[in-house]
Amino acid sequence: MNLLGLKGNIPMAKKTGKLTKIEKFYIENNSEKDADEIATDLNRTKSVVNKHLKTVNDTGHVSEAKQSPSQVGELMGHKDSRGVTIMTPAASQLSDETKSKAKPRHSNAIHIIKKK
Repeated sequence: MNLLGLKGNIPMAKKTGKLTKIEKFYIENNSEKDADEIATDLNRTKSVVNKHLKTVNDTGHVSEAKQSPSQVGELMGHKDSRGVTIMTPAASQLSDETKSKAKPRHSNAIHIIKKK
């Protein structure tokens, strides 16, 4: 007997609402399993699992990353609602690779009196 004095397992209510990132990841990486099995693992309804599987199958997984885009700005992380832009590691690496090797702007205006 359990705390309520009932015998056996008490079925829990299925979760409702949007799928979390973790649940989506689990569904995408276990798509070879039956939808019923995934639904019981996640305590979700079969229809929610099938709906997400359908969207995954429509879009598919990206097998390769983008080849270097023409502009570094495309690799920046943007959050327009807050007016924030963040440089990602990929954007930083691309900007370092494409940086020109020009000499400093005022190099001809500097006069050195004694060279070492």
